[in-house]
Amino acid sequence: MALTAPDRADARQRHDDFYAGLTARNHGLVDDEEQRRLRRTTILVAGCGSIGGAVVEPLVRLGAEHLLLAEPDGYELHNLNRQQARLADVGRNKAEVLAERVRQINPHVDVRVEPRGVTADNAAGLAAAAGLIVDGVDVTTTAALACKYTLHVAAQRHAVPVVCGYDIAGTQLVLVYDYRDRSLPVLRGRLARRLTKGLDPLHFLARVVPLRVVPVEMFGELRRQLNGESTAFPQLVYSAQLFGVLACRLALELLAGRPVRHRIVIDVHTATRPGRQRWRIRLARLVELARMSRVAIAYRR
Repeated sequence: MALTAPDRADARQRHDDFYAGLTARNHGLVDDEEQRRLRRTTILVAGCGSIGGAVVEPLVRLGAEHLLLAEPDGYELHNLNRQQARLADVGRNKAEVLAERVRQINPHVDVRVEPRGVTADNAAGLAAAAGLIVDGVDVTTTAALACKYTLHVAAQRHAVPVVCGYDIAGTQLVLVYDYRDRSLPVLRGRLARRLTKGLDPLHFLARVVPLRVVPVEMFGELRRQLNGESTAFPQLVYSAQLFGVLACRLALELLAGRPVRHRIVIDVHTATRPGRQRWRIRLARLVELARMSRVAIAYRR
């Protein structure tokens, strides 16, 4: 049965009262206009694994009420070391699980799920529906990389800013592409369209992720991958979860129209080491960078 006008007004008032209570502790840190923009903007989270999944719940707690979650995969047991899932969620679509969770935080949240993830067919529509995009699309397969590139092409075409994260061992790297600047090329020009076919993860990362931000713990793994001895990308919960923290703040800044840093790097391991150990790690990094630099240059070609 359709609601009458007084019933709709009453429902809106209850919703507004709930929202005011939910965001009451934001006052003094998030101004009214920032809160309004966050509440009204549709945020596309493309990929709901360790990166995208880390931002969904914090965004809703901060006050986002319109989410579009695109994710084709279900949780696996090895995801539980860092992703927002329980053992009972293994096998279930990640976006569906996250949608259920945020509705338990805010029953008024408008959250839609695209269980196909980002594809060549839907990227343009997803980008057009969003005022902000969080790019958590996988970078470990050729097919996923093609979808990531397609998403950025669509974001640039529709002038939608994109916040992209990479959790690398104990380091969180955040790259911001504010495509509202029409002169900004896709992925800052690091990846030409002709290179997307058959592009492998190491070639992609060598072009997009500066070698100098790769933590020292990853160099041994990179050598094993280059030698064909491994295909693993070690990831930890604290670096993955850090993306949610940074992306929430970036969302407020971008939606307010303020400029932000286009690259943010936080190395949790280095931040917690005492000074003497930190210097030893810096020296070890210099040695590793010298050993890997020629390889990195070759991979960028």
